[in-house]
Amino acid sequence: MKWATRVGTLAVAVYLGAVSVALAQVQTGSILVKVVDEQGAVVPGVTVTISSPVLVSAQTVATTDASGVHRFPGLVPGNYTVKLDLQGFQSVTRENIIVSVGQTTPLDLVLKVAAVAETVEVKGESPVVDTTSANVSVTLSNQLLQSTPGGRDIWSLVEYKVPGLITDRPDVGGAAGGLQSGMTARGTPNAQNTQYLNGVNVGDPAAVGYSGFYYDYDAFEEIQVSTGAHDISVPGSGVFLNMATKTGGNVWSGRGLFAWEGKGTQSSNVDTTLLNFGFRPQTNSVNVVSDVSFQIGGPILEKRLRFFGSFRDWRVHINVPTALEGNPPIANMGSALDETNITSGLTNVLLQINDKNRLTGFYTRQYYKKPNRFTGDSSVTTTQSNSREDDVFNIYQLLWNSVITNKMFMDARVSYNTIWFPLWNNGHDQALSDLSTGVLLRNQSSEQLYTRNRLQASATFQYYLDRGLGGRHEFRFGVDHAHAPTQTEVHRIDDLTVNYYSATNASNAVTLYNTPVVSRATVDLTALFIQDTYTVKRMTITAGARFERLEGYLPPQSSPASQWFPSIQRSFDAVHNIPLWHTVGPRFSAVYDLLGNGKTALKFAAGRYYYIISTGTPNNVNPNFSVSKAYPWTDLNHDLKFQWGEQVGTGTQSGGLTTSFDPNFKRPYTNEISAGLDHELIPNLRLSAVFTYRVERYSQATRNDALPMSLWTLKTGVDAGPDGTVGTADDGTFQYYDRSYNPPANINVITNDPNSKQTYKGIEITANKRLSNRWQLLAGYTYSRAMYSGPSVTANPNSFLFGNGPIFNDRPHQFKMSGSYLLPHDIMVSGNLRSQSGPPITRYVSQRLTAPGASTSVNVEPVGSHRLPAMRTVDARVAKTLKMAGSRALELNLDIFNLANANTVWGVRSLTGRIKVRQNGDPNGALLDLQQFMSPSQILAPRIVRFSAAFRF
Repeated sequence: MKWATRVGTLAVAVYLGAVSVALAQVQTGSILVKVVDEQGAVVPGVTVTISSPVLVSAQTVATTDASGVHRFPGLVPGNYTVKLDLQGFQSVTRENIIVSVGQTTPLDLVLKVAAVAETVEVKGESPVVDTTSANVSVTLSNQLLQSTPGGRDIWSLVEYKVPGLITDRPDVGGAAGGLQSGMTARGTPNAQNTQYLNGVNVGDPAAVGYSGFYYDYDAFEEIQVSTGAHDISVPGSGVFLNMATKTGGNVWSGRGLFAWEGKGTQSSNVDTTLLNFGFRPQTNSVNVVSDVSFQIGGPILEKRLRFFGSFRDWRVHINVPTALEGNPPIANMGSALDETNITSGLTNVLLQINDKNRLTGFYTRQYYKKPNRFTGDSSVTTTQSNSREDDVFNIYQLLWNSVITNKMFMDARVSYNTIWFPLWNNGHDQALSDLSTGVLLRNQSSEQLYTRNRLQASATFQYYLDRGLGGRHEFRFGVDHAHAPTQTEVHRIDDLTVNYYSATNASNAVTLYNTPVVSRATVDLTALFIQDTYTVKRMTITAGARFERLEGYLPPQSSPASQWFPSIQRSFDAVHNIPLWHTVGPRFSAVYDLLGNGKTALKFAAGRYYYIISTGTPNNVNPNFSVSKAYPWTDLNHDLKFQWGEQVGTGTQSGGLTTSFDPNFKRPYTNEISAGLDHELIPNLRLSAVFTYRVERYSQATRNDALPMSLWTLKTGVDAGPDGTVGTADDGTFQYYDRSYNPPANINVITNDPNSKQTYKGIEITANKRLSNRWQLLAGYTYSRAMYSGPSVTANPNSFLFGNGPIFNDRPHQFKMSGSYLLPHDIMVSGNLRSQSGPPITRYVSQRLTAPGASTSVNVEPVGSHRLPAMRTVDARVAKTLKMAGSRALELNLDIFNLANANTVWGVRSLTGRIKVRQNGDPNGALLDLQQFMSPSQILAPRIVRFSAAFRF
């Protein structure tokens, strides 16, 4: 801890006290200028001036080195002009050079000897092929964000537009905007995703892969979505969101927007089949989705100080299917209004201290209110068994960029995020789970109040060596430190949960907990990285390594007294090194400019990415986090409520000190290899093809030493078949592991599974056309397979049965296309097209065991034996811009989402059994007894129309 604190303090000190630099190209881009004469010889000493409205100082001046090259790093995304001057040569000007976030724009220019002083304007489109990086990514420009249809949140945005990326909740017109979605690409789980805002990690430290913030859509300048061959500064192998906010221009300007969709603009896609499974049109519909935003920015002091500010009020109110209370409960028959109300504001102030130093201050605050939060599948939750959420988020950032010398740069930044995230109870009685239907009744299982903070500090240096070993070197080294403390307060009604089987109306088990609990956990990560990019002729080779020290630990903590565990310890000293890892992740890439004109590049990359962990990892062994004891339960008075004395036996204790880490527990990792080709097919259009192979190794696993394999017996059970009824033609048998023994306490050991592995193989073809000649396009097709095999470590051997097969995120075929075209009279048409394979589904049974109160889930067929239908949607927009005096304009948009009104089922029940529903969705209709397996629980939202108007000034 002291070591980590010292490193963190050093990073902040370097940040605040050093003469710092122009950025490590995280949330910015760069221009690489190479100058030669008419004979192709390099020209050193050329004065290179870049200018742009996005530069606070209006322009920046530098000189080419001995190899005729100069790189301008740390550039805000935008449109630039490059000018070359050297005595005796013509001055050369090149306009419309596009800089994108996270990318290098290479520019090869030729100087000609001048007979007289003159300036020559060189025509040509801005290059689209990055010949210096093998990174696999797409850039979502502001033009694409604002001129094509989408849900106006980051998760909907990437789902609609990023090739090869899938989310766990498909969106239609923003109807899914009230909650974040999990997203995956190339098979790597969501928990390895990272989200950077203005170059700093803003991820949730307890829910890694998600964000502690709902971003302001209209404040984005540009977004880079990287899915492979990540930059050395990126810690994880998952999806990397690299978001840059606007900073204001050289003149004052602004924009206000109002967008609205509601019940009157939505169709119904619930057919008779869905009606008979409990869906009703009003339970799959939007009540209202509105978005009001306002932005303004401009110079406070010309060429010195700029301001940008944004305000947003975003409301997503949708009707969702719920279960009805009762015995048995009826899934899908209820309905609730799922409201999300988000209000946020941000400011971005940029100060150009002098020609070599730039300071940026950023602050944003957001209120998030959700009276009915349905976690997971709403169709198995009632209006009482959900949560009331009332959050407050803050992000504070300070960035300082500086030029140390003509060859030496440094970028330093610090960020502090705070998350207050309470999930209050909505019910007032003991939580009751129905094991026959999976429905949760009466109250959520626990009330949880989260406090999550992240302090991030980093400093990155770049040094350019014009000649060495026959080529040019760009050395890069830096330090990044994260300190992520969290606190969780947990309450339960009566400090217990109960479950039963409605199919037989039999009580099953009660679990008593040590609540209330106030627990704390922290993860510290310190990374040192070093890299050399070596360029010789057409070849650029980048090699580096990322050294990381990762520690999870438990600070000193205590909780109030517990009614069920009156003698249990409630105060605890600090515990460190749970776990403590020191790792080295090498990364390598090679890029070859095939034709020497910067338009075709062969690319190869290989690297190792070590897994990120959340504060939930040390909390696994937190004796102050969760201690429970499960008993078989006999409901003596048949009220489905537990009273003391109804428990049976001595019970099985879990949690707390019954869980430990294997001393040889290793850090899981991802190995990745990719190879591809980028080609500028026509000006401004890049065509890319890339093959990727990934393997996830040493996954985390848990074994229970209190229940070794010798206590499990392989048995054969009766399989009721897909129809869920014993005695019909589809009946069969299945194997499962049984036990007759309930240990007095589980002895769980967190370790690795050295034999299991998850692999991904895929090829992705992408076309990316930036806006020019009135049109733009982003399209991609991905063919891939993501498979899991070889599980060998588990606490329950039933997971070994049919354990190999496709993972849930396996989608063999994906195609996405998004683009726009500007017609005469400032009328724009645009749209999205999405088609992807459905997820794999596996049927399982809930099997009672011989041990009293014990049950388990067992797969009764190979993983992925079924697959849901492919999802295909089309969205369209028609927009008209009415120009007024000066720069003022009125934008009118009409968006139509899910144009064909598809009702694709994307969520089903995979438990074997029967469910009760009312015929035709009528609450008074005949009670139908239907097959539960493959019965729909989630369907695509219906066609909806959104109206929006924006005023620019």
